[in-house]
Amino acid sequence: MRSSSSVRLLLLGFMVIGLFLRVGTAVKFPNVAHTDEILELQEPAHHLAYGYGVVAWEWRRGARSWVFPAFLAAVMRSTDWIATGSTGYQTGMVIVLSLISLTTIWFGFAWGKRAGGTEAAIIAAGACAIWYELVYYGPKTLNEVLATHALLPGLYLGVYGDRFKENQRMLLAGIFCGLAVALRIQLAPAVAVAAFGFCYSNWRKRAIPLAAGLILPVLCFGLVDAVTWGRPFQSYLEYFRVHAHQLSAPKLPRVESAEHLERVPPWIGYPRILLARLGPVALLVILGIRRSPLLGWIALVHLVFHSLFRFGEVRYLYPLMPLEIALAALGVVELVPALNSRRKTPLSPRTIMAGALAFVALCTCLLASQTDWHRWSGNLRAFDELSHDSTLCGVGISHIPWFTLGDYAHLHQNVPIVILEDEEDLKDQWKSFNSLVIGGTLTDPSHTFNFSGCTNGVCLYRRQGPCEAPAADHEINAVLVKNGW
Repeated sequence: MRSSSSVRLLLLGFMVIGLFLRVGTAVKFPNVAHTDEILELQEPAHHLAYGYGVVAWEWRRGARSWVFPAFLAAVMRSTDWIATGSTGYQTGMVIVLSLISLTTIWFGFAWGKRAGGTEAAIIAAGACAIWYELVYYGPKTLNEVLATHALLPGLYLGVYGDRFKENQRMLLAGIFCGLAVALRIQLAPAVAVAAFGFCYSNWRKRAIPLAAGLILPVLCFGLVDAVTWGRPFQSYLEYFRVHAHQLSAPKLPRVESAEHLERVPPWIGYPRILLARLGPVALLVILGIRRSPLLGWIALVHLVFHSLFRFGEVRYLYPLMPLEIALAALGVVELVPALNSRRKTPLSPRTIMAGALAFVALCTCLLASQTDWHRWSGNLRAFDELSHDSTLCGVGISHIPWFTLGDYAHLHQNVPIVILEDEEDLKDQWKSFNSLVIGGTLTDPSHTFNFSGCTNGVCLYRRQGPCEAPAADHEINAVLVKNGW
């Protein structure tokens, strides 16, 4: 058994490793899991911070809360000194969100220690530090990701936070869980199960402070809506009106996530995808539920709810990922007695921990190929490069879907983004931009554009000289309005 100081040092080491992996992969391999990262969060944040950006239909109709974009805007303004162009604040957002994502490592350790002992805690913390899905999604600007990182402290405090007085820990648990629901309303069923588990043994003392904590963040979000949209809870009401009831919703293009579900019924698709992404670790998860049934129920309710309502994106299962890893660590502890009973010499704790972490590392290396670590990287790199070009006066976009662009969050220059739907548009509008980002290569060299380079199938061309004003219906915001996007 390790001393408490060495265990704390090991936890710190796992956090450093986890932070390095998250920041390093996000900076080295820029990618987009889903268009919401940029269009629904980074763009409104950029608009708040710098006064311009692409405005999607949700923001024209008040179907989104300004809380998360305001937080990102503050990060942008406070970190843009790191480097010129968009590089500074993009790196800043990655670092800040990666630091917040370390709650997954802390949760794995803390929950594992209380439910399974020191060995389970070390295995869970190490696994959360290196598990590919947690590394990939940790720095993402997605509501479900930040909501998960808020949820985890709430779950721990609600069950094991006995260092606080009961009223205090229920209030704190409620605040964290309520923040998670406010950020991602679809977490409400899972939080309801958690709240039942928190209060089951003592409803009279726990229900009121827990309810107060749950309500407080939701009221704050409602107040922000009242200030920003003119009506309390406007973003929630409009979200339900458009998505749940499908009343007069704009017809949007189908935007697949980096890991979309197969075209099978969701009740089959989600479990199948979950098993595929866990691999053999799924067996340990099942064993771990014996040690922590509440985590199993929370995960099951979240899975069933999303399967029934056909949300269809793998990213929506992110809240399950740290729970699965914690359960898998507990599963190792459940499995060890059976293994030792078959051996003449029992396995030592160090051997168990080392073997379990090696097994997780092997699984994460083999399964990581399911995630597209380069998705839309060419678009992002082109816009990041243009953010450093002081001569830029307009950007033309050809043979690239508008929703895959880095937009002004990566361009960071207040110049027109001109959408070119076909070759005729290129011929008519080429004077309105001096940089062209194109999917593939430019076949017509007559417009004096010079090749600048390609990344992941996306090429950048530049020309000398000024820009004319583009046709109004080709500017990106006008294109979105015209098509109801």
